[in-house]
This record gives sequence, C-alpha cells and structure tokens, in this order.
Amino acid sequence: MQKLTTTYRKSFRAFVRTTTTVIVGTLVWAGTASAQTAGNSPWENAVNVLQTAFTGPIAKGLALVAIVVGGLTFAFGEGGGKKTFAGIVFGLGMAVLAVNFLTWLFGV
Repeated sequence: MQKLTTTYRKSFRAFVRTTTTVIVGTLVWAGTASAQTAGNSPWENAVNVLQTAFTGPIAKGLALVAIVVGGLTFAFGEGGGKKTFAGIVFGLGMAVLAVNFLTWLFGV
C-alpha cells in the first residue's frame, strides 16, 4: 500500500510541474503576442485591402450585375449546368451585396 501511495505522489507532482510549466509558458507567450502595436502585423494590410475590395463601389456594381445576370439566367435558362452556374453567380452576388449592406447598416 505504501508503494502505491508513493507512486501516486510522484505522478501527481509530475503532473503539477508539467501543468505549471505549460501555464507559465502560455502566459509569457501571450504577453509577447499582445505586445504588438497596431500596424505592425503583416496581415493587417492584406485584410484592409480585402475589406476595401468587398465594400467599395466597384464591388457594389459587380454584385448588382451578378444578381441581375444570375437571376435572368436562372429564370430563362435550361436545366442542368446552366441553372447551377446561375445559382452560383446569384449567390456570390448576394454575398457581396450583403457585405455592403451590413457595412451600411452597422458602419463596420
């Protein structure tokens, strides 16, 4: 019985040591990650370019054209691949227009 208790204590100590090391390491890494100042991230420029591309006036115009063309093709097109393609174009137009609508609505 004594050997089982000693083994249990050793494994518990190893577990506590490992857990403490992981928590301290995570906190240290989180501190250095949050120390980045705005504008230094290489992803910010790419995200800003994408945001401008999806919310600009060209995107609004292309979304409206895609909705009209997709809707007309869907309405007057034959079955099969044409309707699938029209549905894809219509859906993409709606998605881009939804981004512009939400930007207008919430000012994001």
